[in-house]
Amino acid sequence: MKVDGIDPLQLNKIHEQTQKAVVQESHRQDPRQKQQDKVLGREQRVVEWERTYMEDLEEAVKKVNITAETFNVGLRFRIHEESERIMVQVINLENNEVIKEIPPEKILNVVAQIQNIIGLFVDTRR
Repeated sequence: MKVDGIDPLQLNKIHEQTQKAVVQESHRQDPRQKQQDKVLGREQRVVEWERTYMEDLEEAVKKVNITAETFNVGLRFRIHEESERIMVQVINLENNEVIKEIPPEKILNVVAQIQNIIGLFVDTRR
């Protein structure tokens, strides 16, 4: 049977060819898109790692604090502003006195000064 002068076999061939072109076209992917997908995948893994790291860190700090309280000692975690490093202060809970600092604040001050000096050398050489 012919429809509007076209043989059904010819119509089927045309239909098959047009379908294949659509399928082939959908499988093509821009190389830049692949690169962007890789970067996004890495960023998502980093964000996930940071989230799990922070959760693990918070849980570990809670456990340490519970253990320290049994000895009437508290722990205070801070970031040293100049060197941007973490320091821990061991505190006597009875009188709120600092028993020990790990690492000592004086050492972190020296580290910050060394970083500043190194920065001056690098900046003046340019």
